[in-house]
Amino acid sequence: MAEKNHAITARHVVPFQSAARELGLSPATLRRLCKEGIGPTLLQISTRRLGVRRGDLDAWVKTREVGGQR
Repeated sequence: MAEKNHAITARHVVPFQSAARELGLSPATLRRLCKEGIGPTLLQISTRRLGVRRGDLDAWVKTREVGGQR
């Protein structure tokens, strides 16, 4: 059951503005990173709305980790 919930959560779409806020980035900065191909994969939800799959956002954040432990 937990595996099924994880799959559903990974497919959940986070609205673009919420993703930017969660990352602590301005929407313009997140848009630029995505346009340059170094941001998370965007989804065109509708004509005027973008989003990011939760799993893609989490995976992208993981790639941004800096080595070293405190």
